[in-house]
Amino acid sequence: MDVTKLNKVIEGKTKIIYENPDDPKTVFMVFKDDITAGDGVKHDVIEGKALVDWKTNRDIYEYLNRRGIDTHYISSPEEKVSIVKRLDRKINLEVVTRRVAAGSILNWGDVEEGQRFDPVITQFYYKDDPLHDPMLDDGFIDYLITSGKAPEYAQMRESNARVFNVLEKTFAQFKVQLIDFKLEYGIIDGIVMVIDEITAGSFRLWPYKTEHPNLNQANILNELDSAGRLDKDIYRKGGELKDVKSKFEVIAQITSKFKEL
Repeated sequence: MDVTKLNKVIEGKTKIIYENPDDPKTVFMVFKDDITAGDGVKHDVIEGKALVDWKTNRDIYEYLNRRGIDTHYISSPEEKVSIVKRLDRKINLEVVTRRVAAGSILNWGDVEEGQRFDPVITQFYYKDDPLHDPMLDDGFIDYLITSGKAPEYAQMRESNARVFNVLEKTFAQFKVQLIDFKLEYGIIDGIVMVIDEITAGSFRLWPYKTEHPNLNQANILNELDSAGRLDKDIYRKGGELKDVKSKFEVIAQITSKFKEL
């Protein structure tokens, strides 16, 4: 089947969703070679990126499914194509969990790069590129949860922390630290599920600087090789596209081993 000839549901920055004529409860998610940053302001095409992202996404989602986490992912029947459950409703938020201070939080969070959060912290950002994905107030989120007005927020916060802890321990087996990540959620059959892609653009990964780093400190920057980062920050900081792809391929090589765990 040529998926690209099917009815297009929606096209995003890095993926296209197509209807599945054989099963209205599922859709095809097709990866693109595009890469963006700065809420879409920066945009390039990296040949072969779609295949690399597809592999990473497949390996992570299959691992999470084996761990009993509710996700939209079903299978990856062919290269660059995944079958996922069709949403009843998308929750228009990015949910970010952080173990180590890096990225945008350094500009407004009154924290130093490398500061370790224990337990992890989770923040909610409203998805809106023109508004630069503003963060929702933590106090308001707490009110929504404690008042019972929006139980989905409690479920997303719990799910994000659970997924983070699972992946952090898994990446640690390959001597890399999961710094932070963002996930997205939707409602399927009344259940809050992890949706969208989980690829190199979804998280920050920094290799260990030594074989046995001391990660139980208030700040672990000196224990990690931030210069050897494997994540999309390389692209954000103006790195060569070939270097970006090379780092993404390293991540895919790591996640390919998840099936053995």
